[in-house]
Amino acid sequence: MARITVVERGATIDPLKFSQPLGAALVFLGLARSMPIMHGSKGCASFAKALLTRHFNEPIPLQTTGITEVTAVVGSGESLVATLDAIRKKQRPEVIGLLTTGVTEVSGEDVGGQLRAYLDAWADADAGHGADAGHGADTGHDLGPLIIGVSTPEFLGGLSDGWSAALEALVRAVVPAPPGGAAGLVSPVGARGRTPVARREAVEGHTALLAASALPTPPQTTGEDGDPDLVAVLAGPGLTAADLDELAELVRAFGLTPVLVPDLSSSVDGHLAPAWQPTTTGGTTVADLRRLRDASAVLIAGATASAAGELLAARTGAPLLRHRHLAGLTETDALVGELMAISGRTAPRAVRRARARLADGLLDAHFVLGGVRVAIAAEPDTLLAAGSLLHDAGAEIVTAMSPTPAPALADAPFDEVVVGDLAEFAARARAAGADLVVGSSHLREIAHQLGAAFLPLGFPIFDRLGATLTGTAGYGGSLRLLIDAANRVLDHGHTHHRTPDDQRAEHAHPGQVDARAPVDTASTGPASDAGQSSTDIPRQPRATADPDELDNLFQESPC
Repeated sequence: MARITVVERGATIDPLKFSQPLGAALVFLGLARSMPIMHGSKGCASFAKALLTRHFNEPIPLQTTGITEVTAVVGSGESLVATLDAIRKKQRPEVIGLLTTGVTEVSGEDVGGQLRAYLDAWADADAGHGADAGHGADTGHDLGPLIIGVSTPEFLGGLSDGWSAALEALVRAVVPAPPGGAAGLVSPVGARGRTPVARREAVEGHTALLAASALPTPPQTTGEDGDPDLVAVLAGPGLTAADLDELAELVRAFGLTPVLVPDLSSSVDGHLAPAWQPTTTGGTTVADLRRLRDASAVLIAGATASAAGELLAARTGAPLLRHRHLAGLTETDALVGELMAISGRTAPRAVRRARARLADGLLDAHFVLGGVRVAIAAEPDTLLAAGSLLHDAGAEIVTAMSPTPAPALADAPFDEVVVGDLAEFAARARAAGADLVVGSSHLREIAHQLGAAFLPLGFPIFDRLGATLTGTAGYGGSLRLLIDAANRVLDHGHTHHRTPDDQRAEHAHPGQVDARAPVDTASTGPASDAGQSSTDIPRQPRATADPDELDNLFQESPC
C-alpha cells in the first residue's frame, strides 16, 4: 500500500497536470466520425489541439464555440447553437462531444438547459420535415448525430478526471437503464437530460452528463438478444494504440469479440487515410456503441475507466472484469484466466508463447534494472502500470508523482505517491539519487540535469516519433517496455562511464589501444620479471571494474 502525499504550495511552478476538457476530448477522438467541441474561448481549444497534434503527429479534429469576452458576460447560448448547426450541416459527424471549459463553468450559465432546448428544437424540426427530406433509415448517420454534453471544468481535476467523466457520460447516453428503475439504477437518459440519480450512479451527488440526444437506432436493429461472445472493453488513458491492439488480439485469441471504447488504435494511431475528412477517420462506431447493451462481459482496462465500467455492468447485468492496469505477469495472467472462464477455452499456443517470452524478459532485465533507482511522473494509470512493471523487475521506485490524486494509487507497490508539479518532482528525484527518469517529453530536461537515463512514456511525447506504438499492456507490451527501459540504462551507463577523450580516441582509432593508458607489466612483461609463470591466470589489477571491463569478462567467461 502506497502513501499518497499531496504537496501544498501557493502556486504551481512547472505544471504536470493537464485539464479535464483535454482528457474528455481524447475519449471522443476514439469514436468514429466524431467531433469534440470545447465550449469556451478559442484559446482553450487551440492549445489543446496543438498539444494533441504534436503528440500524435496527426491532424486532430477539434472545434470550439469561440466565446468572446462579450458573450461570456451576456450569454453564450447563441454561439453554442450556431456552432452546433454549422458542424451538423457542413462536417456531418456521427458523434458530437460538447465539453464545457472554465469560462462556461464559472459564468454560471445553464449549459445543460441550453443543450436540452437545442435538442428538443432539433427533434421537433426533424419530425416536421424529415419525411419530405427523403432521408433514408438504413444508416445511423442519416438519423442524425449523437450529441453528448459533458461537464469538464478546467479548474478541477485533470486529464484522467475528464476522461472518466466523458466515458461515463457516453455510457449513460448509449446504454439505457432497465425499465422500472431497479435498485441501484436510474431511468434512461434521453434527449431531455438528467434523470433521478441513485446509489452507484451518483458521483459526489451529481453526474457529468449534461444532456444527450437519443442514440440513432435503425429499424432493423432490435437489440433484444445479447451476444455471448461480445466483451465490452472500457479503456483508460494509459493505453496507447499498440496497447489496444495487444488487448484486442488477446480477447480474440479466445474466440471472443472485443468492442473497445474508446478505440484510439484505429483513429489516431498514425495510419494514412485514403482521403481527408473533417472528423475522426476511425474509432468505435455508432453501431458498436449500440452493441454495448448486449455485452456478455465488461472489462475495465485501467482504473480511470472504473466508473464507466461499473455503470455499464450495472445496466447490462454483465459480469465485471476489473483491472487497474494490464502490465506485467500478474495482471495479464489474471485477465487470461478470466477470458478462459468466459470462453471455456484453454490459452492458445500464441498466448502461452508470449507469456514465456515475458517471463524470460523479466529474468534478463532483472540483471540490468535490479537496484536501479527510478523516478516516474505520469497520469495515474500510466504511473501504476509502468511503476508496477519496473518494480517487478527489481527496480526501486524512489520518486513517484501523479498530477492528480486517484484511489487506485494507494495500491501501488511502492512506498509513496506524491501529487505535485514537475518542480517538486525534480527536487525529490535529485534528493533520491534517481538513475532512471520515466515520463513525458517534459521530463527529458530534468533527466539531463540529474545525469540520469530517460525513458519517454505517457502524454505528451513530442520529441520522438512512434509514441502510439509503445505501450505497457499485455505480455507483448510489458516485454517491450522492459527491454526499452533496460537498454536505456545500458546506453546511459556506457556513455557516462567513458570520458569524451576516450570516446574521440575510439572513434578515430577503433580497436587500437590508447598509448596513454598505463601498461600492466605483470601481464605483458617476461614471466620471470612478473613473478609468475606464463601459464598463470591473469589477475584483475583493481578491486572494482568499470562496466565495460565487466562486460568483457562476462563475454570471455564460459559461464
